[in-house]
Amino acid sequence: MHTSRLFAVGGVIVGVIGLFMTALRTDGQGTLVALNAANPAFPDGIPTIWGGLATWAQIVLVILILAVLVLALRPDRSQKFSQTDGAITAVIGVALLAYAVVKWMEAGDEAETLAGAFGQAFAGGFIPEAYSVGTGIGFLVLIVGTVLVAAGGIIGMQSDSA
Repeated sequence: MHTSRLFAVGGVIVGVIGLFMTALRTDGQGTLVALNAANPAFPDGIPTIWGGLATWAQIVLVILILAVLVLALRPDRSQKFSQTDGAITAVIGVALLAYAVVKWMEAGDEAETLAGAFGQAFAGGFIPEAYSVGTGIGFLVLIVGTVLVAAGGIIGMQSDSA
């Protein structure tokens, strides 16, 4: 398989792994079910990145992932992408990268909101400490995957002549 196609397929695999990692990280995750029962404003758990996406976004994401896989795995896999296939793959990779960064920034806002809620619950004596909340490592993994997809497309678009 040509390097450009390997990058694209590898990027899809890495990106999918990132999608199924948690969106936020906190030591207070175990308290969320009880806090949600007392106050429904609290989430009942921390979703994966995938679980935090709207249904329309999940559908579009699956279509784009399948498009990259179809382009990368069709014959002749030992050849680099055609100019058109490389451009399509690169555009998909960049679009997915932009969306991943937007979702990462939204998760940062959600982390701040949840940390503030933990602070209020601590002040009210409902939990033993005001847990900190941050974005999960899954976003970094997801971003690496999208960069690999885009790189595969860019490598495939490059001319063989030096």
